[in-house]
Amino acid sequence: MKKTLSFIAKQRELLLGALICIAAVFLEFSTGGIFLTKNNLLAIADTKSIDAFVVIGVTYLLISKEFDLSTASSMALGSMVCAWLMARGAPILVGVSGGFAVGAMIGGINGLLVTQFKIPSFIATLGTMFAARSLTQVIGQGRPIANLPQAFIDITNYRIAGLPWTLVLLVVVAILLQVFLKRQRSMFKLFFIGANERAARMVGIKTNKQRWVMFVVSSMIAVFAGLILTSRARSASPIAFQGMELRFIAASVIGGASINGGQGSILGALLGHLVISLIGNTMTQLSISPYWEGVIFGSVLLTAAISDSFSRMKTTA
Repeated sequence: MKKTLSFIAKQRELLLGALICIAAVFLEFSTGGIFLTKNNLLAIADTKSIDAFVVIGVTYLLISKEFDLSTASSMALGSMVCAWLMARGAPILVGVSGGFAVGAMIGGINGLLVTQFKIPSFIATLGTMFAARSLTQVIGQGRPIANLPQAFIDITNYRIAGLPWTLVLLVVVAILLQVFLKRQRSMFKLFFIGANERAARMVGIKTNKQRWVMFVVSSMIAVFAGLILTSRARSASPIAFQGMELRFIAASVIGGASINGGQGSILGALLGHLVISLIGNTMTQLSISPYWEGVIFGSVLLTAAISDSFSRMKTTA
């Protein structure tokens, strides 16, 4: 069992890819040849590519051994501020800028609490999560904000070579960030910070600055995703995206990022995100009650975490 779990941890991306292929083939046959059609795949990619941006930001934080539980709340608050401004006649650029300003503020506060006040990121971001979610209710008075400009709603309709622009952007960003993460010196420092922060400081790495920047970037990426999803929904809701922060973290962990820091990849995170997305579809085709989704989802997550633990134990032995 230990050898099997250790193998899973080392070959995580390969095994996730194989699992996705198996699930795709099964869904293709169970849906009568509908699942792998161009239109269906584009629809899935268009929907899930937006969440994938947030998973990437969360993965960078996990590599540096930090959590961000406020991502979904940042998405909601940034979207509410943007919608509130536009609903009162502000130009789209002003509304979007307001949303991103909220993201930068939340990320900056998270980074400040962790780096300067030495509060564990789990507690710090849990606090900002509750505060941000409450502010969405204050802004909207418990109600969604609609009547958004048509130009803002049309943002999600743009295509590049027939593909959703969010998907094209995700592919480009994922490739660049994967290369930067492995090759670019400033990005590679995150692995050193996550593996051994004290040693990283001793060799001259500005660990506090690096982590603060990553909190800000993660939060702004979350707001970007929130604005796109708000455009698609045609309104901003104070209860939007609830519970999604845990799925973002889970996708990263399933994809190979470690809660102990110093480990992770963009490709693995995206594969983990896709696995989570396919769980629901597969359960539907197997006629499994949706009440079991949490059990299956949790089992996959725990298997990934246990395999990572055994892999680390073997490495340090």
